[in-house]
Amino acid sequence: MPLVAVLGSGIIGLKATEALVEAGYNVVVVSKDLPGDPVAASWASPSAGAVIYPTYTAKSTTREFETATFGHYWSLAHTDPSSGAQVIPVTEYFAEPYDPDSQAWYTKVKPYYRHSAPEELPLGIKDAVTVATVAVNPLIYLPYLRRNLEARGTKFSRLTAKSLDQVLRLTGAAVVVNASGHGAKELCNDAACTPVRGQAMWLRDRPRGWNKVLLCQDGGYTYVVPRLGTGGCLLGGVRQEGDEGDAADPALRRDILQRVNHLSGGAFKDVNLETDVDDVVAWRPGRDGGHRLEIQGPDVVHAYGFDGVGFAVSFGVGRRVVELVKQLTGGERARL
Repeated sequence: MPLVAVLGSGIIGLKATEALVEAGYNVVVVSKDLPGDPVAASWASPSAGAVIYPTYTAKSTTREFETATFGHYWSLAHTDPSSGAQVIPVTEYFAEPYDPDSQAWYTKVKPYYRHSAPEELPLGIKDAVTVATVAVNPLIYLPYLRRNLEARGTKFSRLTAKSLDQVLRLTGAAVVVNASGHGAKELCNDAACTPVRGQAMWLRDRPRGWNKVLLCQDGGYTYVVPRLGTGGCLLGGVRQEGDEGDAADPALRRDILQRVNHLSGGAFKDVNLETDVDDVVAWRPGRDGGHRLEIQGPDVVHAYGFDGVGFAVSFGVGRRVVELVKQLTGGERARL
């Protein structure tokens, strides 16, 4: 099989690599950052909330990606908890009455779904739903993927790429999959790419017995995400489009904690912001007009611009990448 180079080792790059390897391709992964490296603001995947949850999109292809991805991680959580994937309840709160049609397609996929009663809602919240889904600990899962891929012969190489042609030349690959996230802005001269700054806090010791995800995207971007394999959880957050600041804003710490306590009924009221938390800052790889998933020329497949939903679509996107690579390499003929 032809050699394929995957540029980028975030969740999209790694799941594309996994899908390509399963399809029989030889793959080399090249990236400035590699699984196991220290967390950096410019590399979003290790800091992701990584909850497999719907985006309320009307796009049928994205719904297909999300549905396939949910099934994949649901199975993984049940068969291999060492992956960092866990089944967990998620409650999402809405500042306006909930439109069930916005999520109707997804409720058919979920094994559990419940609409909250009015007396259960925090002040100012008009609606809430709870589903069972999967949350992934990226700091476990990304190295887990790398180990599994290396065991199957995939090579990982550190490279700060200057161009896609450079990647093709240095690796000798027939095709490059560009999963470079926000790096595509310069590599592809893509002005549509825009960073979406996120700031959260890692709480080292979560309240005893706390094992659920809370989300609220109205009037802020608030979430609580426990991490499998730790006693802590991620408290967030914000969405600041176009902001590439990598320093934490102390005022946001207080704002985030206030919002989290409002949703949780004060479950985190004893958190000391000076001693109990570590700041987490990362830039989601946003793109005006949505992600780019397509062929360019005879040897490039683009797969970037998935903003904050990379984990939620990753398995489905990986399968689509294989389809595109097959178009460039001759598909089944490549096996002859």
